[in-house]
Amino acid sequence: MTYARFLGLFVVVPILFLAWRYRRTFTARSLAPMGLLLIVVYAATSPWDNLAVKWGLWGFDPERIWGIKLGYLPLEEYLFFGLQTLLVGLWAQARLARALAPDAQATRPAAETGARADGALTAREVAP
Repeated sequence: MTYARFLGLFVVVPILFLAWRYRRTFTARSLAPMGLLLIVVYAATSPWDNLAVKWGLWGFDPERIWGIKLGYLPLEEYLFFGLQTLLVGLWAQARLARALAPDAQATRPAAETGARADGALTAREVAP
């Protein structure tokens, strides 16, 4: 399997799923910190990975990469840094928004939130 195919199947597809599934949760304002996180990830990871490949700690099979290199790393490795950060960041943000949602609903009247008077959980509240 090529590096690009691996990224597509195991990183890009889940990102697309998260983006679609939580499209109402994500806003430009909520995603803005992701830009700062990406800068930190690239600044911290690129030098280390370049040195590790230069020193022979690991490498990349030329048959499994596109052949475009920036420094000692193939383009796919740089894509991995950013895409993996986005995947984890989107997932974490969606989970955090979901975890904080009941607190926001607790301040609204029961009729507005759809809460039951007997305190029982609805199917929406139980579903993951």
